[in-house]
Amino acid sequence: MSAPSSPSPTIVKLSPECQQYYQDVRIKNKYQGVVYKINKEINQMVIDKTFSNGCNFKELTECFKENECCIIVFKYEVSNSPKLYFIYWGSESAPQSDKVLYSNAKLTLAITLKGVDVKIAGTKKSELTEEIFKERGTPKQA
Repeated sequence: MSAPSSPSPTIVKLSPECQQYYQDVRIKNKYQGVVYKINKEINQMVIDKTFSNGCNFKELTECFKENECCIIVFKYEVSNSPKLYFIYWGSESAPQSDKVLYSNAKLTLAITLKGVDVKIAGTKKSELTEEIFKERGTPKQA
């Protein structure tokens, strides 16, 4: 009798609007950001929420919820220059299966969404503070 094989990683598909909303943030400035979530019933990355232009950093951090994962694209100004952030949130307390699923989806999105300035990930809110965003978005001096 053979040992049970471990399940293969699930490939999450992107809904058609994922790319469109990204372009709405990056090029058209229609939104300041977008939150992507996985709809497990259809195994597809979908749009969960958008951020209106002019929203503050606190509104972004409200998406970093305990026991959850998400992926966010957010335009944030650093030194009078807007930077496009690709943010992976995988709460320490989120189910391991969700962390694996979102980690795989993160790779798919990162390949698909071109033009991101800064990639950042966190498992605790202390890893995604405004100071850290400013630091990561500021070019290093030679």
